[in-house]
Amino acid sequence: MKKLMLSILFTTFTICLLPVQSLSCTTFVLDSGTSAVVGKNLDYYTGAGLLTINKRGVEKKTMAQAPDAVLTWTSKFGSVTFTFFSLEFPFGGMNEAGLVIETMGFISGTEYPEPDSRPGIGGFKWVQYQLDNCSTVDEVIASDKIMRIPQTEIPKEMEHFLVTDSMGNSASIEWLDGKMVCHTGDTFQVKVLTNNTYDQSLSFLKWFKGFGGIFPIPNPIFYRGSLVRFVRAADMIRKYDPQIPGPAIDYAFDISSSVAQLGPGDMQTRWSIVYDTANHSIYFRTIGNDNLRYFNLSSFDFSCTTPVKALDINADLSGDVTSSFVDYTEEMGRELLKKSMPSMTEDEINLIVTYPDKYTHCTE
Repeated sequence: MKKLMLSILFTTFTICLLPVQSLSCTTFVLDSGTSAVVGKNLDYYTGAGLLTINKRGVEKKTMAQAPDAVLTWTSKFGSVTFTFFSLEFPFGGMNEAGLVIETMGFISGTEYPEPDSRPGIGGFKWVQYQLDNCSTVDEVIASDKIMRIPQTEIPKEMEHFLVTDSMGNSASIEWLDGKMVCHTGDTFQVKVLTNNTYDQSLSFLKWFKGFGGIFPIPNPIFYRGSLVRFVRAADMIRKYDPQIPGPAIDYAFDISSSVAQLGPGDMQTRWSIVYDTANHSIYFRTIGNDNLRYFNLSSFDFSCTTPVKALDINADLSGDVTSSFVDYTEEMGRELLKKSMPSMTEDEINLIVTYPDKYTHCTE
């Protein structure tokens, strides 16, 4: 079992390795004047995915192995998350309080803390923990005092995170040299995150017109690497005027299109997601279905006494998809893992998809 657990840990981290080649995501925050709108492109070799409705009042614990202690918590907020992994292992999402967390692959190299007295929690579970428990950026950052993402014996290119709350506060969160590094407020004025460290991205940005430099903004036709995507998104945010007529949601999708990876090859932008933090609404498009789909979190029953709902992100739908969510089953998680992680063994898949039954229970 210990060997299997280590294999699962390796797999959950390595899906974020070498993002230029395998996971080149872009996330940004657009200040609409009344709220923060968060945009996200998932660039990956497959577009398989699920949206899942996660309930409040659920006690959960980590699948920790020695020397890490088990971390236990009870979810305070319901949330809707996007995953290409399985239920309870999200890549990003929004909770009832309007908190948004999104994950980007990290080519600059993450070094998580060495073992200490804090319980360890995997990167995807870290995302779910924050959505379960936090309503503000400050609360997310403060959680570093009570838990840590453990370091593994794999190459140190992993993930970093962008967090935004309903009050418009945002932060980039990275782990460098074993410590959490955050940019907030005045140190996070350019609210974009791609696949380099935030400081590396800012240093590159200074070479371009509008940001103190002399070079023109790069043309996306020729190159869409991490730093170029950062520059293009930052430039479009700089030019945005919330007084100009037109929904901020539409402009956010324009930014997403500007930094989208279109191929050739397997690496393409598979999902484009926009979160309206003030109104608790989520909008999305996928490579296989360009129809705009959306829903409001207030439309869902987050009581843990009701079945968990899920939706295939590629379902042939348009408009409000609230009524299209169906009861989640382990088979959905199993089929998703076979599509998105074809190298996983049956034992590894079973351990992941049975996590909700073994490690969570409703307290209501």
